[in-house]
Amino acid sequence: MKQILNFCIFAVSLVFGHAAQAQTTPTVTSQMVAQQVDMVDGKPVLKPASEGKSGDVLQYSTTYRNTGSAAASKLLATMPVPVGTTFIAGSASPATAQASTDGTTFAPMPLTRTVKLANGSERREVVPFADYRALRWEIGSLPAGGTTVVSLRVRIDSPPAPTAAAKP
Repeated sequence: MKQILNFCIFAVSLVFGHAAQAQTTPTVTSQMVAQQVDMVDGKPVLKPASEGKSGDVLQYSTTYRNTGSAAASKLLATMPVPVGTTFIAGSASPATAQASTDGTTFAPMPLTRTVKLANGSERREVVPFADYRALRWEIGSLPAGGTTVVSLRVRIDSPPAPTAAAKP
């Protein structure tokens, strides 16, 4: 689980770092926090997440701050969905996030894909949330001194069942 958390922090810093470097006057920083989501009396309660187990729900939140003296424009916030987790539908905040199965091409949710059938025809199908690998938000302009937060939730998947070893 620590590897998943570390990967997310690195990936968010790397992706957003490029956008922040393109700005000359604004200085945008980001800080990501992973928290475990527990339901208490029907309400979500967030607590620090250092390790998790199958079925646990985690919330990743990233706070972006413009500590510069000018507005930062055309900002995009991209947050990975770690392998071994499944994005939870409706958990993106703001809800206007776009999703990706490869971290490169983004589209509005729910994602769909074209599948070729055995008879040669094609049909559109909804992409399972387990296949989502990143979400992206178009933050747009972030004024000097401004702050914005994006977040998503994932469920930690069960490890795959062991396969029987082939007999000689």
